[in-house]
Amino acid sequence: MSYWLQYRQFTEENLLGKNKPEIEDLAYWRDKVFTNAIVYFLPVSLVALIPGVWLSLKEGLWFLAIVDIVTALSFVLIAFHRSLNLATRKVLAMAMLYLLAVILLLFLGSFGPGLLYLLTITIFTALIFPVSVAYKSIGLNLIICVLFALIIHYKLLNSSLTQLYTAESWIAVSSNLICLNVVCVALLDMLVKGLQKTITQEAYLQMQLKEESTKMEQLIETLKDKNHELEQFAFITSHDLQEPLRTITTVVADLEQQNKGDMDEMTSIYLGFLSQSAVRMRALITGLLEYSRLGKDKLLEKVDCNIILQECLADLRTYIQENQAIITSSPLPELPAYGLELKLLFQNLISNAIKFRKKNISPQIRITALQDNNYWVFSVADNGIGIDARFQEKIFVIFHRLHSRTAYEGTGIGLAHCRKIVELHRGKIWVEPNPEGGSIFRFKLPVI
Repeated sequence: MSYWLQYRQFTEENLLGKNKPEIEDLAYWRDKVFTNAIVYFLPVSLVALIPGVWLSLKEGLWFLAIVDIVTALSFVLIAFHRSLNLATRKVLAMAMLYLLAVILLLFLGSFGPGLLYLLTITIFTALIFPVSVAYKSIGLNLIICVLFALIIHYKLLNSSLTQLYTAESWIAVSSNLICLNVVCVALLDMLVKGLQKTITQEAYLQMQLKEESTKMEQLIETLKDKNHELEQFAFITSHDLQEPLRTITTVVADLEQQNKGDMDEMTSIYLGFLSQSAVRMRALITGLLEYSRLGKDKLLEKVDCNIILQECLADLRTYIQENQAIITSSPLPELPAYGLELKLLFQNLISNAIKFRKKNISPQIRITALQDNNYWVFSVADNGIGIDARFQEKIFVIFHRLHSRTAYEGTGIGLAHCRKIVELHRGKIWVEPNPEGGSIFRFKLPVI
């Protein structure tokens, strides 16, 4: 760290303290302006102090040289004395500046620099104090100007000011000072009020944002806990329900084996119902368990969708051949994804496209992908029975079926799986009617 940064940090911490306020209101920024004014004033003042003291000593103005030195030392004291509070430092700084302005008016032989100091003091006061204090500074400037007018008029002091200028010339010049004082403070008052309004609104918005963030964090934690509870519930329930199902299946099989050829028709039908119901229940439980585990404890990885699709078609080869399905695809992208879940997504959509085929028509499925801004939009188009517009949202609800089990087998979980997988990737899935007949399932996944 450079010497300048060390000096600046030390001075700011000495004046403002190390703890930054939670909300940087207007009072904080007034203190910040004063602190930085002191930081820059100390080194820059040497530019005026050294030649000023040298000239004062050369001209025999010992008192002016002493005042310059005392002023510089006073600002060193204001900057580095540890026991002074910030309000006291501000008052001392303004007092020393006023003293310097008066001395310049008395001894310099020209009232230009002294009047400039008075104007600067008022503007500086408006920056580091409430604006009401700046108006008091204007009043003090007015009093000083009136006193100097009396001193010049009655020759009360033996100085170059009383010898070179008349009361009329002093009044003419100093009245311009007062005018500038009023204009500058009025404009600064308007600026400060605007800043105060902006800072207040920003502080209010920050507080609201912090409260909302806290609430959001609490909701996220609550949601995590609930999701964990639901995952445990689904896992435990699934495992606990498997055992009585296995018992029912075993008992039914034993009864059928032991009474083979001796059962009447109704008993055989009832046992068949029991066996089928147990199989369906097991499929539902397995589907629920898989649904709860989707994306659990996995990391995104770079996945080639072409390879995923080929693996999926290999797994479904028998089903595809049995239904004489024709599946084509365009080149698919690589993107960050959960490989196993993405494969399940393709598998469910292709299986559905084959399952919900039109009678006596071979299923034709076309899989494509196009980039749309920051997303890849995939399409799985088929020539099947299509989906009524009224049910295009409901089909993604878990266990929701549009057809009876006698017409189409299934658990009603497949498309719910698809939506959960897509949302797990921060994407979206929907279905549209295919203009050529059938449906087009589309889903979009982020490029990055």
